Amino acid sequence: MGTAPPDTAHSSDAPHDLTPVTAARSLIPLLADEAPRTEEKRALTDTTLTALRRAGLLRLGTPRTHGGQGADIRTAVEVCEELARGCAAASWIVGIAYGGALFASQLDHPERAALWQDDPDTVVCGGANPSGTARRSAEGWTLSGRWPWLSGIHHAPWTLLGFAWPGAGSEPERGLALVPTSALTVDDVWHMAGMRGTGSDTAVADEVYVPDSRIISLTAMATGVYRQRHPEEPRIIFHLSINLPLVATAVGIAAAALEKVVSAAAQGKRAVSPLHRLVAEAPAHQLNVADAAVLIDTARLHLHRAAGEVDTHARAGRRPSLTERARLRMDAAHAMRCARDAVALLLDTAGAGSFADGSELQRAWRDIETASRHAALSVQTGKEIYGRALLGAPLPSSPAI
Repeated sequence: MGTAPPDTAHSSDAPHDLTPVTAARSLIPLLADEAPRTEEKRALTDTTLTALRRAGLLRLGTPRTHGGQGADIRTAVEVCEELARGCAAASWIVGIAYGGALFASQLDHPERAALWQDDPDTVVCGGANPSGTARRSAEGWTLSGRWPWLSGIHHAPWTLLGFAWPGAGSEPERGLALVPTSALTVDDVWHMAGMRGTGSDTAVADEVYVPDSRIISLTAMATGVYRQRHPEEPRIIFHLSINLPLVATAVGIAAAALEKVVSAAAQGKRAVSPLHRLVAEAPAHQLNVADAAVLIDTARLHLHRAAGEVDTHARAGRRPSLTERARLRMDAAHAMRCARDAVALLLDTAGAGSFADGSELQRAWRDIETASRHAALSVQTGKEIYGRALLGAPLPSSPAI
């Protein structure tokens, strides 16, 4: 069940002299030390949570009017890449908290105050994919059903549940309902090969009532309706852009793997080839490492371009065009695939020993193979949408595109 972290330190404990990116970088050794315990626990450890909270990284997306960072997407991307060098799960949860805060910040002032007035580090988790059933009742909705794979639900007092309702046209309306996690049952189903520490279990709702004041319409978000509530804040109105920090987790995993493989070679790791004495002397490994480094750079360039464009649109309060949205989605998926391919090349150079239990490279392999299969970051879906947009082929009229 979702609970607040044990440490309730607020802004006075955060290192105000550090930027969020510098604060994230300073946590890498601690997160790396905690990573095996995080994986074993299948949730972030108390030590990790306290460190993230004190560094102010759980409030990246909290509006500044409620004591948060109000950080842009580019900052969140850079933070999550740094954190992933130490612990992929910690990076992913910070990205989820950031996205959850951006969604929840679309709400009106009273609901935002209920979330963050007493604690700007309050985590909001959830998923936009519609699930369960919704029944209209008394100026709100009553939800029942199961919402799978909700990363960070064990650390989030509030959860966003994606659901759909009949729309005016042929397509249903889609939105998110903000509910106290204490009103849900959490099924322990996250027994996965990788990203174990994200605790991405399933939320179960049984006749949970949600007032209209806690409903976020993706259509209203996409068309800029919510910008009128908080005109002084940049408005994210392309909701899939909130996934960009999750892609940064994969880039950070790959960057850390590159550092480990290069370091081992520089320290004189012996080659198993009869042609070369050292790994660093073998052209095959030189090419592998070069290709991996270029793939990581490619991923980072696509990711930063996407983040910069989303921030520009958010500050202007406009929605990207259909072709721009399709390319932004493609940027994210391509960056994720490049990071995964880089790790595969690095493991070829690192050798079979990297797959031993307890190996950091084995965990990196499992984490990136799992994270890169996130449904919203599918390369195949991204290519089809982008190709259709470029060629003017029909696409569904949906805020998800």
